[in-house]
Amino acid sequence: MLPLNSNQIPALFQKAGNLARSGKPDEALKVLAQLQTIAPNRAEVPFQIAQIHQQLGRTDAALKAYGQAARLAPAEITVWRAYVNLALSLDASSRSMVAKQLKSAKLPATEHKRLTAILKGTGSSTKRVSKTASKSEIDALTALLNAGRAKEAAAQAHALLARGANEAVTMVLGVALAALGKVDAAEAAFKTALSADPDYGEALAQYGQFLLKQTRRTDARKVLEHARRIIPDNPIVLGNLGMLYSDINAPREAIECLDALLKQAPGNAAGLFTRAKARLTLEDAAGTLEDLDALAVKTAPTGEMLALRAMAEKLLGNLEASRNAIEEALKTDPNHLRVVTMAANLLQQAGDFEAAEKVLRDAIARGVRSGSVYRMVAQGRKLAQDDPLIDEMKALWDRPDLPDEARIDLGYGLVKVMEDHKDAEAAWTYLSRANEVMARLHPHDMNKEQGDFDRFKAFLKGFDPARIGDCGYDQNSTVFITGLPRSGTTLVEQILASHSTVTGGDELGIFHPLGFEQVAKVAQAGGHIGDMTDAQFEDLGRAYQAAIDTRLPDADRITDKTISTYQIAPLVWLAMPKAKIVALRRDPRDNLWSIFKNRFVPGLHRYSYSQAALVQTYRLYTEYLDLWRELAPDRIYEISYEDLVDNPETEIRKLLEFCELEWEDACLNFHKTKRDVKTLSVAQVRQPLYKSSVGKWEPYADHLKELLDGLASLDAKNT
Repeated sequence: MLPLNSNQIPALFQKAGNLARSGKPDEALKVLAQLQTIAPNRAEVPFQIAQIHQQLGRTDAALKAYGQAARLAPAEITVWRAYVNLALSLDASSRSMVAKQLKSAKLPATEHKRLTAILKGTGSSTKRVSKTASKSEIDALTALLNAGRAKEAAAQAHALLARGANEAVTMVLGVALAALGKVDAAEAAFKTALSADPDYGEALAQYGQFLLKQTRRTDARKVLEHARRIIPDNPIVLGNLGMLYSDINAPREAIECLDALLKQAPGNAAGLFTRAKARLTLEDAAGTLEDLDALAVKTAPTGEMLALRAMAEKLLGNLEASRNAIEEALKTDPNHLRVVTMAANLLQQAGDFEAAEKVLRDAIARGVRSGSVYRMVAQGRKLAQDDPLIDEMKALWDRPDLPDEARIDLGYGLVKVMEDHKDAEAAWTYLSRANEVMARLHPHDMNKEQGDFDRFKAFLKGFDPARIGDCGYDQNSTVFITGLPRSGTTLVEQILASHSTVTGGDELGIFHPLGFEQVAKVAQAGGHIGDMTDAQFEDLGRAYQAAIDTRLPDADRITDKTISTYQIAPLVWLAMPKAKIVALRRDPRDNLWSIFKNRFVPGLHRYSYSQAALVQTYRLYTEYLDLWRELAPDRIYEISYEDLVDNPETEIRKLLEFCELEWEDACLNFHKTKRDVKTLSVAQVRQPLYKSSVGKWEPYADHLKELLDGLASLDAKNT
């Protein structure tokens, strides 16, 4: 090989960039390592290395590379900002190390001071020096706000600002204007305060709270997470981030924030209530009841509190306590939207669709006009063409002042009605608008999905299938059922849960976070799966079993229908060698169409509102399965939804054989099994197998050109 020379530097930089952008980070790092040998003093080389390591979650390696870049370019602001921002997400010793190095930086005084202040911002507030208003004057402004005198506070703030610009006063003005309902003027004030200092913690906290109240969750998240890096203990930041994470269905992140808040203020009612909701999302029934009990000491129970209690008691198997709580909830707040929908949801899970519909229709008759109520009625059964509810839904849809969340729910409800009545064009009209709104509120990052796959594939370097069975916890025999949503996973779980020795666990969502917590520790140190010890895999399996024992204490063998299991199969094999993985395949046209037309919990399955993103998700699903088949072909069982529908007994026998279960007729008569079902397929699994869901995409073919062309392109590449 010819020696490298300086003339190759531009070409190597371009090659490294192309590799990184095309999802080949480790190859990019190899090229950058070559660059370091011929250009050891160029700061952009370690800077790019740091960025790649940071994207891969290797924070130790990233921190080291940023430090090298900062030493080579002590006056480069971009390097120092990236270095400091990474340090903020790490421990105190890392921040201290960066702060020490920052002392020798050759930055403008204002930038140096700003970055130093950020690194020291480990409390609940930032120190500020005000030149145009005294502390007592600013405190007086805040007192006016706290007393509910927003108009006076705004007038006084304007008077103080006449002396000159002041970001603290401008922030208070923003809060006052927001309280007065002057949304545009309030936002302008917050932006003015932050233009003077983009890292003004309190202004970020107030602006984030303002954005959250405007339901601009994506913007609020960015602002509040920035605020937390600067003032991590601030109760406004912690409380609002907790609510935000709960709203976007990120319960673990919500609980982490709320734990920190409640450590400071154990009696914070809003914190207790939001944490109870987040704990319930994770099916931590005991934790939910703990928070509700603490809340009950401070305030009379509301209908929503009682409804949460009902759902928690149901999870614990206390059916009578659950029924009593939901009845009390409906008496306490009969017109509260969440009370109505939670009551109906509990009844639907139990298979009592008539009772659920009565709760919903009674609420509508009392004047509860909500898209979610109408949607639940429509999805519960086929509405007759002359049902007055349909005209009500259409009239509500036509209102220009309909809030986004209501339009989303109503749209998906109307899609179901129009599909039932074979009116594809009308269904598409409602669906396209609902999906458009959902995509705007919950944007999807296609690069992240690809990046997740690439990073985990790179982490699998050194995977040894011979280790399967020689490590891990061998007392767990869970059957994991995985696949894309709407592919038949709920059906397969219902079949297996009909077996006398199996308990249906539904979407438990336990293993993925446990597994990736271990992966992150190893990856941050630059390691791979081959570097994980037998003890780590056994601990992972035991941790999963402990969570199962808490959630389903009387179960011998369970099913876990967590969708994301297909992304982490090798961790399951090594942590629990006796566990089984069953993966569903379905005609992608039917599968993706069914995903596209259904409403999922906001924040989950964000790819489902875009045809291009759906094609990418399907491609990645097949690539995951192809990779697992290559690594350990006998460890994952693939079942076709169409084959199952066409030849149920044959396919069920093969499924039971893979799961090492004896044949039982009950598995063929799965629709007679009484158990709670919590997914969109709650109604379907109460019926015998049917073929009517095959080919449902065809009436919409003209509208699905992007999706169909994308799938055709994938087929062409694979042939």
